[in-house]
Amino acid sequence: MIAIKAASANDAWHQTMTSLYDQGQDTGIEKYFRDEMMVIEVANPIVEPADPLFPMQQTDLDVINRYMVTGQDEDKVAHEWTKLYYHRAFDEPNSQVEFLLECLSPDQPIGEAQISMWDKAQDQHRGICPCTQIVWARIKHGKLELHVHTNSSDAYKKLLMNMLEFIALHHYLAKRAGVQVGSYYHILDSCHFYGKDKEAIERTLTATMQPQTK
Repeated sequence: MIAIKAASANDAWHQTMTSLYDQGQDTGIEKYFRDEMMVIEVANPIVEPADPLFPMQQTDLDVINRYMVTGQDEDKVAHEWTKLYYHRAFDEPNSQVEFLLECLSPDQPIGEAQISMWDKAQDQHRGICPCTQIVWARIKHGKLELHVHTNSSDAYKKLLMNMLEFIALHHYLAKRAGVQVGSYYHILDSCHFYGKDKEAIERTLTATMQPQTK
């Protein structure tokens, strides 16, 4: 297992990329050339512009981050899993977002303050099923702490997008709960690099290590 502590989502992405490449297990299979359990802590979770090295257009990320808390412009969302997460979290009846907020309202913490993304009636043997499994929250020292549990994530092409969209949800929940935003945690059972992306990943890591010009 690799643990990352970062100031921001971009910093967390950089650290994860480097740590996974240097310390991640060599899987011995063609699909993934690195694979490791990862726990990421982001101390100052804000929805920030993605690092220019992240292989996704900022306009697409902006649409995703806004959609995650408003449901707007679904036809423009470039990531099908994001649509699944929004509907599982917000849809009525029995909105899981409303249930989570209800669980956060008492003075004492309630462990059931969570959103479950998996639906056995729909997701078994389905082509698109939720990689993110549970979103769990608690209020600690007057701030909302959010934990996002994921069974599988592509560290190169998807991780930063996932962190930013759930950080957008983090801010939405904190505002609804009337508290400040606290630490954000992203727990991944399988954080991996695809073998097909090896050259692109190595170019990105090389660019990351280039000295900044003034």
